[in-house]
Amino acid sequence: MSGLYIGIDGGGTFCRARLVDSNGNVLGEAVGGSGNPRIGIEAAWQNIINACLEACHQGNVPREMYSKITLGLGLAGANQPLEQELVIAQKSPFGQRYLLTDAHAACLGAFNGGEGALLILGTGSCGVVYQDERFSIVGGWGFPLSDQGSGARIGLSALEYSLAALDGISPSTPFTDSINAEFSLSAEAYVLYQNRSPLPKEYGAFAVQVFQFAQQKDPIALKIIQQQVEWVSQYLDALITKGAQKIVLVGGVSEAILTYLPERFSAYFCQPQGDAMAGAILMAKAQIGRKAI
Repeated sequence: MSGLYIGIDGGGTFCRARLVDSNGNVLGEAVGGSGNPRIGIEAAWQNIINACLEACHQGNVPREMYSKITLGLGLAGANQPLEQELVIAQKSPFGQRYLLTDAHAACLGAFNGGEGALLILGTGSCGVVYQDERFSIVGGWGFPLSDQGSGARIGLSALEYSLAALDGISPSTPFTDSINAEFSLSAEAYVLYQNRSPLPKEYGAFAVQVFQFAQQKDPIALKIIQQQVEWVSQYLDALITKGAQKIVLVGGVSEAILTYLPERFSAYFCQPQGDAMAGAILMAKAQIGRKAI
């Protein structure tokens, strides 16, 4: 069992781990909770380790082999030195680890280590261009200041417009009525929700309804999507300005928002060759990223 690698795609809602041998054969794959250090490093790291342990269990890897396994970590929220230090400092039963963001890992996976660009539109958002063996990052600085076009930002807008409708500041529609019913038609319920500092993924849960009501031509749902489409367009233009010729869209929001994006971008879009776990495995094998032993 020589040459074992685990690639981790640590998103804002859940993390996924894939165990492969040196030939790339998949031995195990598992899903855990959020892998974003910004939710709290202890919780995020435990989710990551649990997913790795489950992948090893599936692959029948004995415990004494764990220290020989190299980890590639592609984690949301790991684009700042502070978060990187926190991740690097965590204890692990595994061997060496290499750390980049989930956007870096997804971009490497999408083009199988080749040049290209990628825009993640999931719980959060982030763009990345990889060319001349260098990465350029666009956005991805975290909710609520950044991450435009993400599920969290769409969900936040959903609550913002619904609360405004409840107050008579903006029009009520079937969409805002639906959200307000969840909050018992009470502004105080919104305040209580906000005061407990919900995670980005909790805001992101409301994004589903935005797209459902947009299909029914609800004016507020369409307005929210149009505002986020403007942001996504700016992200895409920034990637193109940085030299992107092919762009992969990934993440739960990307499929839903694709039909609303301007036609001029369609020539750039392509399908990914591999996912973020494949990219994280490339990181582990090629020793790309912030290193820890």
